[in-house]
Amino acid sequence: MTKLWPALLAAALLSGCAAPGTTPPAAAVAAAPAAGVVTWQYVRSTWHEARLPGLGVSHRYESSIGWVDVYLYDLKQGYWQAGIDDPRFAAQFESSVNEVRLAVARGLYAEVEVGPITDVRIEGQDFRRVSLRIVHAVTRKAYESFTFLTARNGRLLKYRMSFDTPAPANVDAIAREFIERNLRSGPDMPRAARPLFDT
Repeated sequence: MTKLWPALLAAALLSGCAAPGTTPPAAAVAAAPAAGVVTWQYVRSTWHEARLPGLGVSHRYESSIGWVDVYLYDLKQGYWQAGIDDPRFAAQFESSVNEVRLAVARGLYAEVEVGPITDVRIEGQDFRRVSLRIVHAVTRKAYESFTFLTARNGRLLKYRMSFDTPAPANVDAIAREFIERNLRSGPDMPRAARPLFDT
């Protein structure tokens, strides 16, 4: 079972990465939106535990410029030390990056370019971050993706954020603001009836 975890994890987490049908064409999002004009709408939650224990839950948010999947899970490995200092954290982050690379071999993506890996602090929480440029295998559509991973309240918390290309010039600020506000409102408590917040 241990050898199957990478493939199972990749299948479960990448299944939530598909572009939503409501995302506009890339040409429509080239201009950088000003702060306060991007509305993130909660779309749905997916409970992964029933078919793959340890993979927790994910919440999907969409906007006019892209989509975000928020994952909360523990891999059935017990309590995770807060932030990025857990002895298991580096291997789990590397596995998250390799999930996306594996999707090329599985035929989901035609191309993946992995950007630099950095540690960042957002709203008092330490995250490890990587940027990815992905080309979908079937549609040949390109998008920019960012993964932010941390441990919080004993579980792993991952933000997988994807933007149509060309991505807004201030995409880093948009990503950071989404995470700040999501942490304040509580990643476990998505808002179903109205936009979660504006960034």
